[in-house]
Amino acid sequence: MAEAAKRISPPNTAYQFEVSYRALSGDRSLQAHLLKVTSPSALPQIFKNAMSASMLVDIVKCVATFFREDVDLAIKYLENLTKVPRFDMLIMFLSPTE
Repeated sequence: MAEAAKRISPPNTAYQFEVSYRALSGDRSLQAHLLKVTSPSALPQIFKNAMSASMLVDIVKCVATFFREDVDLAIKYLENLTKVPRFDMLIMFLSPTE
């Protein structure tokens, strides 16, 4: 994992983030690392109008699982997700279990 983590770089677009995130789907800790190399304040700019409900749910689950020791950082990610332009619309379509 350490070698793979070194090759992960911050994405500039939603497409780059999603491609990288999905490519790492076999290793949740590497997905968390991708999120950690992505500045929380960059999330609204990266996702703009391109965030899907499934990506939102995946990111929230990742934060809940891997950011327990750094609550302040977790809060920054969650706060910045709410600034993604489509956030209000996305949460309207989430199921009660999501």
